[in-house]
Amino acid sequence: MFGLGPGETVIIIILIVVLFVIFGPKQLPKLGKMFGKTMKSVRTGLDEMNAEMKTEDTPKPAEAGEVVVPAAPSSLVCPKCGVTSASGTKFCPECGTELKVPEPIADAPSACPKCGTIVAPGTKFCPECGEKI
Repeated sequence: MFGLGPGETVIIIILIVVLFVIFGPKQLPKLGKMFGKTMKSVRTGLDEMNAEMKTEDTPKPAEAGEVVVPAAPSSLVCPKCGVTSASGTKFCPECGTELKVPEPIADAPSACPKCGTIVAPGTKFCPECGEKI
């Protein structure tokens, strides 16, 4: 019966008989309907959560002609006292030490201007779209 073994079939029959005795013939269809709706809402919620997690994990590809530039640091740390201050601040609010924005790394990977694919330093053509870097 439905690909179940003989032991599993007996258990299902016993479960149906017990439910029939406890709830009666009028309540079983209502219970089945409520169980089905609950399972459907759980499945829908899981699908939505999986879709949301998938879209959060995948980065947006750059549009044609758009250059992807890494964001500047949102805060700077004072090398003398260790206080964190907002980016754009030139001096530490605690000790007055001049804050310097770190220089970009020369050998950092760059992005293709056409498709946004990250390419290794020194690469002349994008491996995805063939655009000259």
